[in-house]
Amino acid sequence: MRPVTEWEESDLDELHRGEIMESLTLEYKDSRVLDNKVYQQGELFKDVSAFANSAGGILIFGMKESGHLPTGTDDGVDPSKIKREWLENILTSNIQPKIENLLIKQVILTSKATGNVAYVLDIPQAKSRSPHQGPEHKYYKRYNFKADPMEDYEVRDLMRRGIEYGRKYGAALDFYVEVARLCSASGARAAAGSASLDANRAIIGVSPDLRTAGSVLVLMSPYLRKSVAEMIMKVDAYNSGVEARGGVNIILDSSARDQLLQIRTLGDEICTHLQVILDQEP
Repeated sequence: MRPVTEWEESDLDELHRGEIMESLTLEYKDSRVLDNKVYQQGELFKDVSAFANSAGGILIFGMKESGHLPTGTDDGVDPSKIKREWLENILTSNIQPKIENLLIKQVILTSKATGNVAYVLDIPQAKSRSPHQGPEHKYYKRYNFKADPMEDYEVRDLMRRGIEYGRKYGAALDFYVEVARLCSASGARAAAGSASLDANRAIIGVSPDLRTAGSVLVLMSPYLRKSVAEMIMKVDAYNSGVEARGGVNIILDSSARDQLLQIRTLGDEICTHLQVILDQEP
């Protein structure tokens, strides 16, 4: 399945031909409901927030269905009357907190020869800003092809996960900045080669926050927990070697430069893993 940003009518037809059934992450709606005031005033926000509060997913306005199976596109809606901007505005105005990175794709139904369109909503799973609720101040989740009210414990669990995700994202950002700094510092010292360096400037400082980051490292993967600790130990071992040389000016031998390159390599690997977390922007 192509990214929703690239969808055309052929992608909708492929769902029909492939008999792709509705599921936790996929639902078909008749496009005419978008012009229904009753649906606009409640069900729309319930449906969209339920996707976000569950696993995220795709909501298609413009596909007929029977028994949860698609039976082909309908006639669509006139984009001059039901505009993408209008749909985006009412969703952002009525669902709180606002769903970040919600995508609304307008798909021209070329085969209808009317200029009408279907609307495809690509709804991301809620992360730090969760759970989401509509204007009636209730929370919903996806269950058995529909939006169901959430139990109190489910709301609390989503809130807890949102807080933990926010902490993890913030920790990943702090780690990335500090580890990238250590990478830069070790690379610069290794590049000095056989040139004489001020002994104090040859030392690589590790911030106290990184040394005492155990409370947030528990949010990270076992690899990151182990690798951050290993990097700190490698930096400490390098610094000890520099201090043992004594003197005001020193020349880093091949062993010290090897240590610096190991620090740089490990730091680059850590930053690559942290970037995965940072790319999932809350």
